[in-house]
Amino acid sequence: MSTTAKVPSERHVGSPVASYRVVFDVIERWLALIGVLLCALQFSFAALGFWGAEEKPGDQAHGMAAFEPHAVNGEILGYLAILALVVGIVARANVAAWLIPLVLAVLLMFVQGILVGLGFEVSKWYGFLHALDGAIISAGFVWLLIDRFRHPLRARAIEA
Repeated sequence: MSTTAKVPSERHVGSPVASYRVVFDVIERWLALIGVLLCALQFSFAALGFWGAEEKPGDQAHGMAAFEPHAVNGEILGYLAILALVVGIVARANVAAWLIPLVLAVLLMFVQGILVGLGFEVSKWYGFLHALDGAIISAGFVWLLIDRFRHPLRARAIEA
């Protein structure tokens, strides 16, 4: 009587497609974390600009210079959202991986600039909407961060 031992099949982890998608998913997690940190810094820069502008209330040039760190950080956040969009499209982890960065990019690159201009030239209520939009943007980066940590892509095991 002959007995043959079953040899367990080898498990290969990942494939070239899954590997690069996992890498891009990890990159998107880090971009979301950086976005959350920059959003927190953005609120601080807004306060710095407000109190800096209050030093010389009638001087518009001084007021604009006081908000310069806030404006530059906002541009960085916009480019970060575009980068997260591209990375999310490549990773194809889920709909949120590209939809949230798309919304963030539109809000940062278009809506925020329009609202700040209208806030200074038309009504302070547009300035209020600019700040509210900033809070929504912050929530978007937090949502993206939580989503990428709760639903990460993993290298798939393939039976040989």
